[in-house]
Amino acid sequence: MNNDVSRADAVSRRDFIGYATAFMAAAGTGHAAMGGAASPVRLRVGILSDIHIVDTDGTRENCVAIDMFEKALRHFRERQVDAVLIAGDMADGGLSNELLAVGDAWRRVFPDGKRPDGAKVEKIFVAGNHDFEGWRYASARKKLKSEAEAHARAIGWKENRFKFWKEAFDEEYVPMYVKDVKGYKFVGVHFNEFSKKGAVAAFLDAHRAELAGSKPFFYTQHYHPRATCSAPWVWGQDSGESTAALKAFPNAVAFTGHSHTPLTDDRTLWRGEFTSIGTGSLKYLIPFGGRENSRIFGAKDIGTQQMPHLSCNDGHHGQVMAVYDDRIVLERRDFENDLPAGPDWVVPLPASAEPFSARAEKSTAPEFAHGAAVKIARIKGENRAKKKTEQIAVTFPNVTGLDGGSRAFDFEVVVEAIDVDRTQTWMTKRVYSPHYYWAPGKDDATVTCLFAVAELPQPNGRLETARGRKFRFAVSPANCYGKQGAAIRSKWITGDFA
Repeated sequence: MNNDVSRADAVSRRDFIGYATAFMAAAGTGHAAMGGAASPVRLRVGILSDIHIVDTDGTRENCVAIDMFEKALRHFRERQVDAVLIAGDMADGGLSNELLAVGDAWRRVFPDGKRPDGAKVEKIFVAGNHDFEGWRYASARKKLKSEAEAHARAIGWKENRFKFWKEAFDEEYVPMYVKDVKGYKFVGVHFNEFSKKGAVAAFLDAHRAELAGSKPFFYTQHYHPRATCSAPWVWGQDSGESTAALKAFPNAVAFTGHSHTPLTDDRTLWRGEFTSIGTGSLKYLIPFGGRENSRIFGAKDIGTQQMPHLSCNDGHHGQVMAVYDDRIVLERRDFENDLPAGPDWVVPLPASAEPFSARAEKSTAPEFAHGAAVKIARIKGENRAKKKTEQIAVTFPNVTGLDGGSRAFDFEVVVEAIDVDRTQTWMTKRVYSPHYYWAPGKDDATVTCLFAVAELPQPNGRLETARGRKFRFAVSPANCYGKQGAAIRSKWITGDFA
């Protein structure tokens, strides 16, 4: 089948027509940035990160999570990709069988490194912290009976990386490399190489002749370049060395992982002096904290929230990139449900064509459907610390965007209390829908935010007009930039719930 007129191209063009107009209007680019008539696809790449294959029994045949990895590879095969990029953390425990299982899965889907039509599929793989350091983590140490066994099986122990990389992927391990795929350059930087002072800058400068220009080149390492995608909130940023180095190349497009940030968050696509794109995770996702059903990753959970945090263990994200002469189109994939996780991201080329700074201002606020209502119920529940608690459940419809509007990223739930002759804000919470990281059509129809009764306004005096005697809940959907749609409100209720 001709790669430029395949079914996958038809899907990509259909999605582009359906989604690009809204995205590019939000980015302030307009039709001119698309270059008029569509060019053929020049390059197609499957993109993954953080697949975290786990050796459970000392064999490469029974590793956990390999099925999801193969599922993603088969999708990439169907889309006739020219390369697959994996931005690190292939082996969860940093053990040889985990990396070898990745190589075995690759050969099953792409025998001899080729698609069914005989075209070569290039590997753009880099190691992450789990690949080289995972054997030192507690979960892996439990499986290792001695230091001798650890040193024999650990990918990151001394020279083992050279041996196991070669065995897994039939290629030499090189700390930094440049590969050519259909005339496009890919730069791969393995774990910790990007933290060495001046190393990335020196490498890119040494290859400037083949990288510089208006044609994009693609860069991958495990950690996000500091202060780029999802910054400043995201954890898992590097030292800043890669950011400083890539700023000298406005045509650079970086794909990085580590943070597991869901691809339903548009902020994981960033363009400044270069382009930086988060790759999510194929294993599980980690939402931002600050919501009643989330937590700050890596920080101690104080347990005062009324809801458990979303585990997102059923969140499996990846991307398919199609490169045209005038744009890059990124399909965000929900592999759990085999559906797009949201509208395609469209990045106009060359880089100077798009003022990304306008995306937040020009984005569209999500809106509740006409007639949407807030429901409230008193329940006997328990808070995050498992303490039995009298709670109020505030329930309202989800906003998925399937009606043609914008999808809600999260919801603001405000307690409004009567203060004599005025309405005041008593408390504000934010909450995610239960599966906001899934494809829109698979997310839950309703969303709930829990409040402890003790958090809410209580009677304060004998008069009914006293502070806190009456209150209600106002709920607003918001996009990832915090732009809110119109609020819907519950009925007024009294502090003693009479």
